[in-house]
Amino acid sequence: MKQLFTTLLLSLLFFGTTAQVSPLPNYPTAREADKMQEWLLKPRPTNTRVVPMPPPAPIRTMAEWEEVQAVIITWAGEYAILREIVRAAVTECRVIIIASNPASVAANLTNNNIPLDNVDIIQAPFDSIWVRDYGPWAVYHNDVDSLMIVDWIYNRPWRTQDDQIPTVLAGHLNLPIYEATVAPYDWIHTGGNNLRDGMGTNFSSELVLEENPGKTEADIDAIAQAFLGANRYIKFPTLPYDLIHHIDMHMRFIDEETVIIGAYPEGVADGPQIEENVEYLINEVPTAFGNTYQAIRMPMPPDAAGRYPDNNGDYRTYTNSIFVNKTLLVPTYEERYDTTALRIYREALPGYNVVGIDCNDIIPAFGALHCITKLIGVNDPLWIAHSRLRDTDDTENDYLARAIIKHRSGIAHATLHYRIVPELDYTAIPMTLEDSAAAIWLAAIPAQAADAEVQYYIHATAHSGKEQVRPLVAPEGYFPFRVDALAPAFTVSFPEACPGNLVQFLDQSSGNINSWQWAFPGGQPATSTEQNPSVSYPQEGSYGATLIVGNGLSFDTLTIEEAIVVTRGITPYFEAFNEPLSANNWTVDNPDADAAAWATSEDGLCYRSALVMDNYTADTRYTSDFFRAQFSLAGLTNPKLHFALAYAPYNETFFDGLKVRAITCDGDTIPLYQAFGAELATAPATTEVFIPSDCNLWRQIILPLDSFTGESIVIEFENVGGNGNRLYIDNIDISASELANQPPTIAITSPGEGSLFTGSLPELELRVAAADTDGIVQRVDFFINSDSIDTAPFPPFGLNYPLTAYGTYSLQARAVDNDGASALSSPVQITVEPTTGVTTLPGSSGLQFESFPNPASGQLNLRFTNSQPAEVSVQLFNSLGQCVYSAPTSLPAGTAFWQLPVTQLP
Repeated sequence: MKQLFTTLLLSLLFFGTTAQVSPLPNYPTAREADKMQEWLLKPRPTNTRVVPMPPPAPIRTMAEWEEVQAVIITWAGEYAILREIVRAAVTECRVIIIASNPASVAANLTNNNIPLDNVDIIQAPFDSIWVRDYGPWAVYHNDVDSLMIVDWIYNRPWRTQDDQIPTVLAGHLNLPIYEATVAPYDWIHTGGNNLRDGMGTNFSSELVLEENPGKTEADIDAIAQAFLGANRYIKFPTLPYDLIHHIDMHMRFIDEETVIIGAYPEGVADGPQIEENVEYLINEVPTAFGNTYQAIRMPMPPDAAGRYPDNNGDYRTYTNSIFVNKTLLVPTYEERYDTTALRIYREALPGYNVVGIDCNDIIPAFGALHCITKLIGVNDPLWIAHSRLRDTDDTENDYLARAIIKHRSGIAHATLHYRIVPELDYTAIPMTLEDSAAAIWLAAIPAQAADAEVQYYIHATAHSGKEQVRPLVAPEGYFPFRVDALAPAFTVSFPEACPGNLVQFLDQSSGNINSWQWAFPGGQPATSTEQNPSVSYPQEGSYGATLIVGNGLSFDTLTIEEAIVVTRGITPYFEAFNEPLSANNWTVDNPDADAAAWATSEDGLCYRSALVMDNYTADTRYTSDFFRAQFSLAGLTNPKLHFALAYAPYNETFFDGLKVRAITCDGDTIPLYQAFGAELATAPATTEVFIPSDCNLWRQIILPLDSFTGESIVIEFENVGGNGNRLYIDNIDISASELANQPPTIAITSPGEGSLFTGSLPELELRVAAADTDGIVQRVDFFINSDSIDTAPFPPFGLNYPLTAYGTYSLQARAVDNDGASALSSPVQITVEPTTGVTTLPGSSGLQFESFPNPASGQLNLRFTNSQPAEVSVQLFNSLGQCVYSAPTSLPAGTAFWQLPVTQLP
């Protein structure tokens, strides 16, 4: 057998050098679908690959939350998604990549700062990215003994290279492979339609029956038992809008008794059939421990256009996630939906590293992260299967925790560690072997007082020295339960909604709950007994909601006074971010809760303050941060969005991006602006922290909003992090002719009224005080004697202007605001004259005077300087020596000016 395997492997590797990868979808292509039915009815040809018979019994198929040695992907097209899977997984286990060009894959990873130490790249031919469906299955002999590979006939018969990958991987891992490919075990199946609990229960849709028309359900169950150790095989009706009928598109088991279930708004898409299937699971199918399955609803989001699958929308799903030891990878699509999904996972799996990966590019092909990955368990498992303790109202009796604990060398000892919140330290309780035949270990947590929250985990050591904990993330992670804990809790799918739009209230309560009573004042319906009802609100306002949960014996109530805000948005206004963010209408969202988030800053800015995203100090690569606000454009024609930005990248490798979008009440997302790196930059790249101290380093952006006239929209700004440099946003405004606008104010502060300049021609230092109560002053235009001389485009709006001639000047300035309104300052008169010399009169008073201009036309200026008051007579003579003017006057001590009109003098 080994010689046969080696020859086949070498042949595969040879042909892999010339393989061409096709971007095949997860669903059958039209050509494949046309021939599929004919192929299904044909007799199965004899297939002698490796061992076409069941593995030696008894066997157990591992659960996905168990310890794994490797995750498998095929490098086919969606490189950005695959790259992020590798980035997250390399710290948890080996990553095995099937590729047609290993050197190119290695370069791609290295260039994106992903180490190759824990990466195996195998050159082999393949057809598609969907390794979940055609990849190998890891099973164990005697639950925890020899690791083996199991395979079947891939349900995409013309993707023949895909169907060879399990053999390639079995050789790479040096594991035996057993295949259900020859009668009576010839079994057509697909990996995305095969979920399991690690305890002998398998779950599929009825697709598994449809694709094996020559076999009865009993035949299928027998094959599943022989190859997978499936003692129970649960099959659900297929869904009308799921083209591939893989249950991993709407179900995700996270432990032996807990399942995440995709939830649509009431009556939408596959929602009704999913609910029927879940009701069957909960009411008719006990867990492997004999208990009732616990279902956690996970919203199924609409696509980017707000459509669900029943309206040709993408089949977006969060259940298509994947465990990789202590990390859970979750598909993400849009931040406003993603935050709820990530929170649900983090609450259900405390301690796990929950990582979102953008799957917008791949979901149109009907698949996400689970569909493009496969796991291989460790060779030496220490298996802990546990029915986790649930909330209880028992405050008198100990809480008995049982677990199946196995290792090939036997278990030396096991310990349960527990603590009572808010304690930080755990208390250890030795577990005893209650049932040696079934390998069941037992520990009793002491009874606790009402309202206690207990957190615990299990630790076991094998005789070989191997150790394991459950959950895998312990002690940072744990199993929680509450005592006397009817604890009502709920969230809303959208905390803000437009009038008339449906929102879903999601029950997050804990306790042994069997009844829900909702009250929605102002909503339609006003009451509900569903667990997760959908409600609409016809009028704007802030609405509360009440949830009463019960267990048949007691009830508890939660009222949230402002559960949802229904609004068409605020009237557009100008935002300069001069106040704390909590004081305005813009909301900042930091999805990763990391050190980098939009914040106000006054560091050396042109205007008073701005919003800044610090991509320089924090490593923001592969993150997005948002700020947004909702506006009503009712009654506006030709509205425009204005904002100012300043940005400099770090260099050509480390740079960031900005996206601006509008989101409508229907959930449609429309891009308005997008720029990255050098295209976004308003200043040259710098390896120093960027501060736009020069007002010329800002750019004004104007975006039309004509297509949203009359609507309510959310304006959203997104920083696309790249660990580049600081990005600044300021002076956001939505303008329209219908919006009232107060004109700016302006006054010339320098030079002052009546200023006199003598001597050489001066360079005027023109200074103004300009302000705008509902916006900013965009520019200031300067005028001398009504002629425009120049414009100051930035604060503080100063201008230095050299005069070229003596005379009297009238100065004015015009301020123009961001909406185009303007205001003109009062005129300021100044005089500029050459120096004519100072004359000192004889006598003890020391009186001095000077006259200018000389000769004079229109007006003659006299300046007197005297140490004491004096009585003088002023006489004026023409060029012929004739006195043309004479007048006595009194002069005070100090300096005095006299202006003498000369136009009418003879």
